[in-house]
Amino acid sequence: MVLFLFIFIAVLQTSLLAVDADTRNMLRNEAIRIAAQSMNQARSVPFAALANTAGTFTVYRKFRSMTIPFTVINTPVPISQEGDDEQFKVEVQWKWRNTPYTHMIQTVISK
Repeated sequence: MVLFLFIFIAVLQTSLLAVDADTRNMLRNEAIRIAAQSMNQARSVPFAALANTAGTFTVYRKFRSMTIPFTVINTPVPISQEGDDEQFKVEVQWKWRNTPYTHMIQTVISK
């Protein structure tokens, strides 16, 4: 009887770990989608207005009856002396179980 109880607790713990890992992966995948969306928006803006896309904003997404805030930081950085090229960074930050996570993508945008 004690053996069955021990096995039941082990199976329960394993399933809880699987749900946690699955949720963490879903949040990471959503951060990747948010970063790609923000990057595509920056690419569609005329080069002269790229500096106007800089800033920080928060996107809220719902997962398993929880609302998770994702902080998006857009940063254009001039990389050439002539001002013809800019490096554009998108950083997405979120927390899961009080652990901070970050996803960052970057590209070079030219005139």
